[in-house]
Amino acid sequence: MLGAGDCTDEVAEKILSAAVNAQLNASIRWKAKSVRKDGRPSQLEGNVPVRSDLPDRFDLVFRIKVDLAWEYTLILRHLPSGANIRRLDVRGTHRDRTGEDYICRTHKHRWSETRGNKDVYEPTDIRHEATVPLDASLTALDEEYRRVLLDFMGECNISIGDGYNWVSPPAPPPTLPLEGLEEYP
Repeated sequence: MLGAGDCTDEVAEKILSAAVNAQLNASIRWKAKSVRKDGRPSQLEGNVPVRSDLPDRFDLVFRIKVDLAWEYTLILRHLPSGANIRRLDVRGTHRDRTGEDYICRTHKHRWSETRGNKDVYEPTDIRHEATVPLDASLTALDEEYRRVLLDFMGECNISIGDGYNWVSPPAPPPTLPLEGLEEYP
């Protein structure tokens, strides 16, 4: 039996339909998702609310591993339940619940009540290089991030509203060298 915050196939289908007028009306807000001992972020997460005619709340989530900036994830999340209605793993690596290995392969997860995120498929609508780019820094991949986000929004029938502006993920501060330290006898 579903509770008040649970997602249903019907809700998932509605948010993915063009009929609910889903839009991004704000810019992505980036924050450090996890931080190393030296204070530098190891993962960045961007969030932006998805506005629609539905009473349920949804967010678009963008996660980037700082040291592996070429491997990132986009999620359309149903906030009351935490269900990832759609998830795109760009050049992602993991073992699928069915036992298939995805090694540096772009793939999507489709959510359903009965199967959760077990439905995985390789998309043909994501404009990016399948291989890891030579320059795989956050700055170098900015245009790809923007383009892939638009492609993902297209599948989810999310349009760009008046308040949306692309905000690049922040480049982490460089590691400072320890200069001027002297040993005392």
